[in-house]
Amino acid sequence: MSGFDESGWGGAEYDQEYRDSADIIIPQRATLLRIVASFFQTFTAQDRSGWAVTDDASPVRVLDLGCGDGILTESLSSLSGTGMRTPDFTLMDGSAGMLQAARKRLAGLAVSEYCQVTFEDIIAGTFRRPPYDLIVSSFAIHHLVSEQKAALFRSLYKLLVPGGFFLNTDVVLSDYDPYTEWYYALWRRWIAARQRNLGLSEDLTTITEEASDKEENHYESLDAQLDALTRAGFANVTCHYRYGLFAIYGGQRPQ
Repeated sequence: MSGFDESGWGGAEYDQEYRDSADIIIPQRATLLRIVASFFQTFTAQDRSGWAVTDDASPVRVLDLGCGDGILTESLSSLSGTGMRTPDFTLMDGSAGMLQAARKRLAGLAVSEYCQVTFEDIIAGTFRRPPYDLIVSSFAIHHLVSEQKAALFRSLYKLLVPGGFFLNTDVVLSDYDPYTEWYYALWRRWIAARQRNLGLSEDLTTITEEASDKEENHYESLDAQLDALTRAGFANVTCHYRYGLFAIYGGQRPQ
């Protein structure tokens, strides 16, 4: 089993290093954020086609799971005021430092609660809240081993309203090893190009090898994760976007 306390995540130096380098080491990060925001706007926030059971006048409840510094919630918040339901965000992370950074980034936005909670807490059922219309997560769930991912997906299912969605942005492998090797090569080339464009002297391409070797990272194939969602009860399970190792996938709790 993999636990939050056993990973480097949560240490001040580790958190700051990730925030400083995320735009360089995550390919198509801006595109990933735009796609999640578009999904939110189309399937959750407007609620005009019967996808969710809540009233248009009610707030749209969103849980940002493993929120980091809050950049995903910031992206979703930027859509408010365009004829959409009022958003009500809950941000959850196991790191006090990340939650502090999120509070700073999101000052003045519609965040109802910041919760220092781990995935293990959610799996154990100790995180109890009214159900959410949308649960999003970004580059956090890969810290769980396969059995924990499956257990987390079952717990998230229970935290959604009927018709609500779960959307995860994370690392995914291929069941065909040559494809996975190519995906890692794409990742290295992306980082190298970003470094050249930004005029950076530090070489961050070694992160690709380091990431796969870290004990805290438990990367799995996309098919395995989609199957785990289906077995947890989710419907309309699919991958919405993929760039090599980086994908957006999810499903819906049936009405």
